[in-house]
Amino acid sequence: MTVPEGSKVLVVDDDEGCRRAVGRLLRRSGLSPVLAAGLAEAALSSDVACIVTEFRLPDGLGPDLLARAMAEDPDIGRVILTGVVDPSVLEEAVNRGHVHAFFGKPWEDHALVQGVLGVIERSMLSRENRRLLQRLEEQNQKLATLVEERTAQLQKIKQELQAIFDALGEPTAMIGPGFKVLRANRAYADWAGLKVRQVPGRVCHEALFGLAAPCPACPLPGPTGRAGPNSAVEVEAVQMGEGTFLCRYRS
Repeated sequence: MTVPEGSKVLVVDDDEGCRRAVGRLLRRSGLSPVLAAGLAEAALSSDVACIVTEFRLPDGLGPDLLARAMAEDPDIGRVILTGVVDPSVLEEAVNRGHVHAFFGKPWEDHALVQGVLGVIERSMLSRENRRLLQRLEEQNQKLATLVEERTAQLQKIKQELQAIFDALGEPTAMIGPGFKVLRANRAYADWAGLKVRQVPGRVCHEALFGLAAPCPACPLPGPTGRAGPNSAVEVEAVQMGEGTFLCRYRS
């Protein structure tokens, strides 16, 4: 990802010579530096891509500025450029300001420029990832809402179909492989002496006629036939799918 020309960098240093030198260096590299001598002058704005700050300033600490900036924009680039050589400074800077890069004074121009550009690029990637994640969450939420709505619609259709199924005056059932009842209407359940919810899973010839084997004139898989011990029941069977039949019984 290429750093855009003119990306704004806030440079905070109470040493005017260092502040101006860093500003000139960044400007020659195509960036747009904004200079500040301390925390009071360091104006944070949404268009600042990166902050380069000294560790100790006349009115506070650079890491505190970085921490405040991070609270407003987690993706803003954060760099410490300091003449303080105490090793504990690095640890404190990282802990308080969550620093992306650390440079000592005097600095090497190329290393500093490449470091700042790398931090800005990293920040851009982080911001883009955050945007994509937010978009993904929004799409997932829309999908979840759509699934919920469609599920409610299907449930309503299922209830309506079940109501129509139950309203049929003749015993009717969906018979699957092994002669097992997949679904039955109220008339079928009444004929079998069961409640509707007790019928699914039972074998049709056992539930209706108490037979251990299929009816001798069972219509399955043919279109018509007879059922019962004496083949006294007429059955119409319509194939609904592989091994599944809708059967209607007439005595």
